[in-house]
Amino acid sequence: MNNVKGYISKKKEGTSLYEELHLEALEIIQKLSSEVWTDFNEHDPGVTILESIVYTITELAHKTLSPIQDILIKSRGQELHSGDNGFFVASDILTTGPITFYDYRKIWIDQISNVKNVWIYPIEDCPGEVDNIKGLLRVFIGKFKYKSDPQEESDDNKRIIQEILTTYNTNRNLCEDIYNIEIYKPLRLAMGLNIKLSNSVNGEEILAKVFNQVNDYMVSNVNYYSLWELQRKDTPINKIFNGPNLLDGFILDEDLKDPLEEIVISDVMKIITQIPGIVSVNDFYFQYKDPDTGDMIQIRDRFKVPKNTRVIATFPKSDKEIVFENSNTFFQPDLNETKKQFSLIRALSYGGFKEASSSLNKISIPPGNHLDMTSYFPIRKQLPELYGIGDRGISGQATDLRKAQVKQLQAYLMPFDQLMVNFLTQLSNIHTLYDVNDNNHASYFTKELPDTEELIDLIKPVNGEYELTKWKETLNDINNRFDNKALKRLSEVANHLLSRFNETFQTYALRKINSSSYGEVLMNEEFDKKLLTSKRQLVREYASISYGRARSFNYHQPEEGEKNQFIPGILRKLAILMDIDDFKIKSLIKGFEDSEIEIHPVTLNIEVVIDAINISQEDLEIIKIEDVTIDEVIKDDLYKVMHYMGDKETLLQDTLKYGVIADNYEIKKSEKEDLYYIFYKKANQEANIVHLSKTQEEAVTAIQKAVAYLVNINQKSEGFFMIEHLLLLPPYKEAYFGFQIDFSLLPSIGLNLKLTHKVWAPCQERNETITTFVNQLLLGQLQYSVIHKKDNYSLEISSSGEDGQEGEVLMVSENQYTSEEALNKDIELLKGLNTVVDEEQLGTIIKCYVNYAAGKAPIDESFFSFQASFIAPSWPVRFQNENFKTMFKNTVYEQFPIHIKYGIYWLDYEDLKTFETSYFKWLEQLSSKSEEDTQKDLAYELITILQKLIEQQDET
Repeated sequence: MNNVKGYISKKKEGTSLYEELHLEALEIIQKLSSEVWTDFNEHDPGVTILESIVYTITELAHKTLSPIQDILIKSRGQELHSGDNGFFVASDILTTGPITFYDYRKIWIDQISNVKNVWIYPIEDCPGEVDNIKGLLRVFIGKFKYKSDPQEESDDNKRIIQEILTTYNTNRNLCEDIYNIEIYKPLRLAMGLNIKLSNSVNGEEILAKVFNQVNDYMVSNVNYYSLWELQRKDTPINKIFNGPNLLDGFILDEDLKDPLEEIVISDVMKIITQIPGIVSVNDFYFQYKDPDTGDMIQIRDRFKVPKNTRVIATFPKSDKEIVFENSNTFFQPDLNETKKQFSLIRALSYGGFKEASSSLNKISIPPGNHLDMTSYFPIRKQLPELYGIGDRGISGQATDLRKAQVKQLQAYLMPFDQLMVNFLTQLSNIHTLYDVNDNNHASYFTKELPDTEELIDLIKPVNGEYELTKWKETLNDINNRFDNKALKRLSEVANHLLSRFNETFQTYALRKINSSSYGEVLMNEEFDKKLLTSKRQLVREYASISYGRARSFNYHQPEEGEKNQFIPGILRKLAILMDIDDFKIKSLIKGFEDSEIEIHPVTLNIEVVIDAINISQEDLEIIKIEDVTIDEVIKDDLYKVMHYMGDKETLLQDTLKYGVIADNYEIKKSEKEDLYYIFYKKANQEANIVHLSKTQEEAVTAIQKAVAYLVNINQKSEGFFMIEHLLLLPPYKEAYFGFQIDFSLLPSIGLNLKLTHKVWAPCQERNETITTFVNQLLLGQLQYSVIHKKDNYSLEISSSGEDGQEGEVLMVSENQYTSEEALNKDIELLKGLNTVVDEEQLGTIIKCYVNYAAGKAPIDESFFSFQASFIAPSWPVRFQNENFKTMFKNTVYEQFPIHIKYGIYWLDYEDLKTFETSYFKWLEQLSSKSEEDTQKDLAYELITILQKLIEQQDET
């Protein structure tokens, strides 16, 4: 606060922390010991000790009030980085990967050279396209410069398109993909200009500014802003960093203009008149050469910009069309000088537009000072030398009583000093408490006194030696005894960090699910440690998870190896929230197979065929056999095996579910022989003998091994897959797309007719066919032909031809007519439809399909629009738990983008094995794109699996 008095106010007596503590302590002492202690003056030894303790506490409080960066940097031992202790810089935690069209436009403009502006449209919003597949995008690019050499222009266009694709695939959103990329063609316009200039201006410089402003009118520059510029405008930090990380500063959404659709000469003239130094515009026009006739065409009013065209004001080759008026004189500019000025303006514009270095656009972490937080001056050394407990000690001539009193006082003060040192140690370990990269499970910290060696006589046993290391162990043991709730405290710290991001862990629900799934095997401290690790992982990865929360994987360049693969942020977060360990896109079947578990039939000597599970585990195998009388052959096997009973269909799931519960096992000693039988019982079934041991210790060990191994198998089998339906589409530019129109769905028109495409076609061509059919049907321009084959008649519909030529065949009827009269009747109804239906009604009866191969059923394109499927194994014990399934479903609902429809399907071992076989082969083909037919066949296999799962779920 500013001192308006102009002088420093005198501190009032009793307002300092030292004075407050001292007065409060004296008041307490007087209340507690007034009957035996009456002298509370400064010369009293008790008051002297009190003053030293209060002073020490005041010093500790002063260190506690140090700036947090000083405390953390001392605690960490090195400089601070973004993410330390769950604290991230704004550029890491507030930014997101590209989500909106504005975001994609920004990263393309920022990262790809010679791209002046980019426009993105959903395929259904583009002329000639059909509203059938959601998530496909069309991209249009306007360039800075167009090459005059055709080959150079072609090479530059290929480069830009490839870089657009590469950048997009690295940042692709879930269930979206690029349909087409098109670079606007240039239309060069020559300017005619007659302007009046004010005195004392440079005509060539003015003309350069005119060219610059007019070109910006055609396609405006996208400006970059530095952090300090936006802060000076009082732009909130969360708005500044809202969007993707850019290399050269910040781009505002409002600067991303739509493409110019029409040139209005009066608007251009207004822009020119605003340039300082121009008095008036006497005449202005554009002219260009017609590509068909070669004639020069002038634009003096309005000009509709041709589709997918970038208009450019070209630099004049001659000064004949440029006239300046100044002081009633007329002259032409020096074009060479104008070109220099224009180049300078463009260079400055481009430089300012790229001048905002990324290093200057980040909010840095306060550096902090390396203060010595742990330095401590013991209380006993603060007291007067007369006490004999300081560095100089007591006189050698002192009596034994006096020496004993000194030792007593040292021993009395030692706990006080230890408490102070413990406090400073706790303060210096605050980074450890909040360290999400550490597996530390301690919440209290201790350290020996700095002068412990001088106090060795107080802590060593009588007539014995004592080492300092032993004292350290003693202190740690005492500390650990008080730190018995460390996991709870550390979990609360993690909860605090998560709350900063408005995140919570369903701790209670997960605890209940684990308890009912594993019994006491993974409960209590083990469960708390596991959950704490998951919480810390979420905090540690929160910046990358939030940045890529809507981002999917790059199927064009999949990362090599499990360690390097990119997991979409939403899937990583989902796995952490569900406490799924080491989540990766990997084969869950392989993990089970690598466990050396085998499921197979076994024939016993009693000629009973049963199913068996074999699990190799050191000297113990786990095997399931029939519950029969134990003869000598089986008895020999039971010394080294565990056997579980069950039906073949449920054997795996039952063993993993009930075999991990220690309470399901019971050890009984045989009365006839010195053997120990292990009985195993699962729900609602009688107990069977699963193992024989010669000692009770061996039986206990066998149970522990079996339970631990089955727990490990359960955890390794946990995981899930997420497949985006859009990626199962065949190449858009190949002939796999068709459609059908069913007029029977509009009963009011009385036309029971189904029309289908003539041939399968590329997606865009098919969509254009639909658009042509609908437009010409409503305009009454279609041509109808009757096709007679054998005894049947069918309908063929063509578009209207140009200049008397026959049109293109658009559709044929699926209906077969027995008479020409019946067909002609439907033709007449078709011709009159333009008076009874509109475009919207026709859109409701059009169905688009994808054809994967002859003989395979076409797939309705609605299957691919913003849809995804989650596939998970049904056999891990937690995944069998209905509460876990509900929790998984709710978590997906909370985290998954609201516009994407999804299904969750739980597959048994054999079904998941079938899915994985097709999935990983398809994924490999998708990335390599080497065998289109193989990829298409594998995609169809997956579609068939998913459709079956969807159908089964709908039935239930």
